[in-house]
Amino acid sequence: MITFLWLVVVGLFGVSGWIIWRAGKTAASLDFRLLQNDASLLEDKGVVVAQMTGLPPGARVVPGAYVFITPVQPTPVRTMNETEVSIWQK
Repeated sequence: MITFLWLVVVGLFGVSGWIIWRAGKTAASLDFRLLQNDASLLEDKGVVVAQMTGLPPGARVVPGAYVFITPVQPTPVRTMNETEVSIWQK
């Protein structure tokens, strides 16, 4: 009987430790994804976006509105011709 109780105690500590470890791992993953500005957080089932912060001045927060992320058009890079390069080298 005592062996059974020890197994129950060890099992409960094991499950409790696993729950705490998983919560810490999830929190660390969320922090990393926030630092990386991961756009998939907006569609993640385990994350609820309650309010957006860091918006540009004059932006309004509309509760319950859908968020659409549009891709940003890349800015074309202009190369210098030989005359411009020689001016910069002086």
